[in-house]
Amino acid sequence: MNRYARHIFICTGRSCDPQGRAIHLYAHLARLLGPLGRYENPCRVKRGATPCLGVCSGGPIAVVYPDGIWYHHVDEAVLERIVHEHLEQNRPVEEYIFHRLCTDETGSC
Repeated sequence: MNRYARHIFICTGRSCDPQGRAIHLYAHLARLLGPLGRYENPCRVKRGATPCLGVCSGGPIAVVYPDGIWYHHVDEAVLERIVHEHLEQNRPVEEYIFHRLCTDETGSC
């Protein structure tokens, strides 16, 4: 597998996303990523869909790794902001973040 810089997961579970919008977001994400999603790009962003991220409300939920940033109520507009602001410009979309994983070696957040 070619290297990649980040991985974005979208939860498609019915408890998180009862209207089933997340699978459409996942398909839209492929188009939004453009060059960032290309296999040969060393800064590639992989995308993944998962049936459960363990958060069963506030969905659709998306999480970006290795950043450990979790987003709530993701729709097409929010997903576009995540791609353009977070993934391209390295500026997380603060108003949709509901959780950040610890990021340093001491476990501090």
